[in-house]
Amino acid sequence: MKTMEPRRIGGLSLLVLSLVACAVLGVLVLNQLHMKPRTEDAYVAADIVHLAPEVSGRIVSLPVKDNQYVRRGQILFIIDPEPYEYKLQQAQAQVDGLQAQLDVQTNQVSSQMSQAGAAESGVSGARARLALAQATQGRLEPLARQGFVTREALDQARTSTRSAEVALQQALQSALGAKQAVRSVAPLRADLAAAQAVLREAQRELRQTTVRAPCDGIVTDLSVASGEYAAVGRPVFTVIDNEHWWVVANFRETQLAVLRPGQKVRVYAMAQPDRPIEGVVDSLNAGVIPDEGMSADGLPKVPRSLNWVRIAQRFPVRILLQNPPASLMRIGATAVVVVSQ
Repeated sequence: MKTMEPRRIGGLSLLVLSLVACAVLGVLVLNQLHMKPRTEDAYVAADIVHLAPEVSGRIVSLPVKDNQYVRRGQILFIIDPEPYEYKLQQAQAQVDGLQAQLDVQTNQVSSQMSQAGAAESGVSGARARLALAQATQGRLEPLARQGFVTREALDQARTSTRSAEVALQQALQSALGAKQAVRSVAPLRADLAAAQAVLREAQRELRQTTVRAPCDGIVTDLSVASGEYAAVGRPVFTVIDNEHWWVVANFRETQLAVLRPGQKVRVYAMAQPDRPIEGVVDSLNAGVIPDEGMSADGLPKVPRSLNWVRIAQRFPVRILLQNPPASLMRIGATAVVVVSQ
């Protein structure tokens, strides 16, 4: 019996040490998961462009096919340019016609302004002649009263003054008429500016008949062929932006405190889990729609039952991948995210 006592004590000690080691290990694991959290609730994402034309027309050329890689600026499809070429020619003719009218009217205005200037010079001469006639009459009147000048000479001076006054009035009327005859080219210039704007819009519409890739990407959801009518604003197909790939990882709200933009993470795609992909935290989502507490018919919705086990809410974290392998990049692919620092 005495020999069993040390064995029992040793066994209990070993059990206690094992429990303590498990507890310490559990604490270390929890601390590691808190400082460097991970999640398997993640998927690959990318920006997409719904290719919708800015002009309507029938597709006359479609040199791409579904799931094809395209480069930025590559021609994706061409809409029949003929109607837009006619529209451009019409706009150009309108601009040319207004420009010709403006040139003619500008020359006429120059001539009219010259005539107005000559009329104004005539007014100045008439004023000078009137002033001379009035001065002559003013000198002769006192001399005529004293008998030094004949009555006939005084009458001639008065006649010259009245003639000068009439000539001045005629010159003033002529100058006013010449000024009023000068036509303004401002309305024609405004018409020309409007026509030039229409011309630029026609040029732009003609350019828009050729639709090019806005980025390096992959053509997807292509289900049309050459001859299809494309309408403004209606997508023809989609281009996946291949220049930037993301992973959207849903982390528990208790893990968000250690996450920050710029933090390095490691991503593992389920298709090849032994190949790590480097990434950087881009942003943390500001909110999600809760399951409870939403409003209905203007009133808050509160459930009658209370779940005593509260599950932490998950919030999306956007991660930018750095040099990801093209073979693993597919929108919606499953991924695992581990915070590396």
